[in-house]
Amino acid sequence: MARTTSILTAGVDALLNAELATLPSEDLLDVVRSVEAQRRRLVAVDHLLITELATRGVASELNFGSVPALLAHVLRLDAGEARARVRAAEDLGPRVGLAGERLDPLFAEVTALQRDGHIGASHAKVIRETVEAVPSHLPVTDHEAAYTALLSAAVQLPPRQLTQLGTRILAHLNPDGVPPRDEEVQRRRGIELIRHRHGGATISGFLTPACLAMVDAVLDSLSAPAATVDGAPDDRSAPQRRHDALQDACTRLVADGGLPSAGGVPVTVLVTMTDEQLATRRGYATTGRGDLISVVEALELADQSEIVATTLSRSGGVLDVGRTKRCATPTMRLALFARDRGCSFPGCSMPALWTEAHHVRPWQDGGITAVGHMCLLCGFHHRSFQKMGWEVVMEDGVPWWRPPTWVDPERRAIRNTRHHTDQHDPIIRGRSKGRGEPPPTGPPV
Repeated sequence: MARTTSILTAGVDALLNAELATLPSEDLLDVVRSVEAQRRRLVAVDHLLITELATRGVASELNFGSVPALLAHVLRLDAGEARARVRAAEDLGPRVGLAGERLDPLFAEVTALQRDGHIGASHAKVIRETVEAVPSHLPVTDHEAAYTALLSAAVQLPPRQLTQLGTRILAHLNPDGVPPRDEEVQRRRGIELIRHRHGGATISGFLTPACLAMVDAVLDSLSAPAATVDGAPDDRSAPQRRHDALQDACTRLVADGGLPSAGGVPVTVLVTMTDEQLATRRGYATTGRGDLISVVEALELADQSEIVATTLSRSGGVLDVGRTKRCATPTMRLALFARDRGCSFPGCSMPALWTEAHHVRPWQDGGITAVGHMCLLCGFHHRSFQKMGWEVVMEDGVPWWRPPTWVDPERRAIRNTRHHTDQHDPIIRGRSKGRGEPPPTGPPV
């Protein structure tokens, strides 16, 4: 085996040092095809190696809890990739019977195509997932027909088109009029968070009908288009509004305090930054899971979440651990509900129950957690009013809003009266609190 490894290394070295610039185009394409074929075959080798590790119990021998944990440590893989490799090996690698005999892989034909270099790991994944998604109550002949069709197409189509074919096959075998059985739905349930290198993540998965109904109810209530001062439509797309609604829902859940404790303490949004970042509001902080978040966005979380201000020196030492602080107590929120009745931003009709409590002076900058220094804002306006150039000020214990100069050059303060139809207070006031004319209509807010 050591000699085989040396040959493999020598072959790769030869390719790395080859004078590719001297090759004719056809020869260059031949090399590309050959390398791709061997890349695909190496995946089959990976399945053999992982199966051998599992069969011998090497993970336990080295005090690892599982084969994925062993791979993640030895190969420096993300945990998700390590688990995916092991799952693929379980389906596509050789199996061992109860008596120790070798058995064919579950997807033997897929394995054979991989060993010959005809299909890659992405093709194999599509075939496995599509076949497993065929409802179990359908006849065996339907499963076999789907499997055969996918095998035939895999050697001709790229993975994306193979996925589309798999979708059409599933739609044909299980049309809308034939719902899957409950156990089938429960088996398929799951959510994946695929983190991206430079921040953010993609959500994918399958929701049960019950979970979907709850998610629909939450998103529908929080993703309605937000009102603007001049009546212009919300310029967010529907997916963007649903994203913001999900963030609003999570913010409410964390702030409510109804989640079970984690690690012996209430659920906390843990964000770590240096003292220099805290002072300059620049750079990126680190979340409890090691993801990056801009310092500005991290500090915005302080308005609505339990936050522990842990400041580190440049060398990583703890300089200070601040107090945990909630934005507003339930009693304070009830008082804000009574005063503002809903989002205080001009023109917004979002009711009080769907709003967040906002510090007029940010809490991280020394803002006071008191009713007279706070106002209600919906999630959309809470995140965007500063970017749009608006400023909130408290006058006589009531929030008033100064628009940007492109809305009103004099920046006369405006109050949202959408929730106060029973009152006749002036909507517009000048800088000296005198009566003023309504500001000219500006671009959409």
